[in-house]
Amino acid sequence: MDKNQIIPEIDFQNRKRKKYEFEIISNKQYFKNKKEDEVPFRPHRTSYYGILFTTEGEGYHWIDFERYPYKKGTVIFLAKDQVHAFESNVNREAYFMIFTETFLQKSSFGDNIMKILTLFNYQLYNSVLDLEENDYDILMTLVMRMKREYDNPDDDFTLEIIQSALKVFLFLCERLLRKGEAQKRKHFYHDSFVQFQYLIKENILINNKVQFYASKMNVSTKKLNRITQAIVNQPAKDYLNEMLVLEIKRLLTNTDLSIKEIAYQTGFAVPTNFVKFFKKNTGTTPRNFRKQF
Repeated sequence: MDKNQIIPEIDFQNRKRKKYEFEIISNKQYFKNKKEDEVPFRPHRTSYYGILFTTEGEGYHWIDFERYPYKKGTVIFLAKDQVHAFESNVNREAYFMIFTETFLQKSSFGDNIMKILTLFNYQLYNSVLDLEENDYDILMTLVMRMKREYDNPDDDFTLEIIQSALKVFLFLCERLLRKGEAQKRKHFYHDSFVQFQYLIKENILINNKVQFYASKMNVSTKKLNRITQAIVNQPAKDYLNEMLVLEIKRLLTNTDLSIKEIAYQTGFAVPTNFVKFFKKNTGTTPRNFRKQF
């Protein structure tokens, strides 16, 4: 994932000018006429949700600076605002489904589905599924149903059929994910931890103090530490530092801000303290990290 230039933020493009913000495209279509030094082979942030459904080939996909293996039957869920990149692989066959929050909110299941699903909660759960043959066949049928509806001329039923097929696809995947995460998911503190996550997403560049988040949640710092220890086996401060480091990495690879500017933007009044913090938590300096990506 060499960084030859500043990584772009990609918005939903609506290539076929549909009246809804959903697209399903094959691997070959997606990469047609693209060079290996172009998006999507470089890290980029997306403003929409994505599902990568692999039907042939093996390789790796980069998500937030980590490499995830895929093979036939691997389903990768990409949350909006994540930084990810494809690796060039002529042997891969896959379908890429992308959709916006607006598409979900306008559907019959509305925005409540994101409160139910944990497939896109990449900070807490592994959002990569490797399907058994029977599950693959069932989900492949739904993928092909969505593809046919998307490719054919729209009528009064097209949108509802796509939304319904996507809903079934997501819930079947959620069921499979929950089987592997059953004990963690049933934990008493699960909902409180998700609340903590939402607060972090909104405030991490403003404040990374445990007391701040405990106050927002109307709990003591001791209680917040119990919550994070129970769910991710970390003190609250360690988890906050981990999330701050991730945001710093995104700024380093996704903007042309200087190291000093990023330090100020992430709450460090003294840039040298920023460098020390980053190196302590990653083993490398911000400058060297930026060169790697």
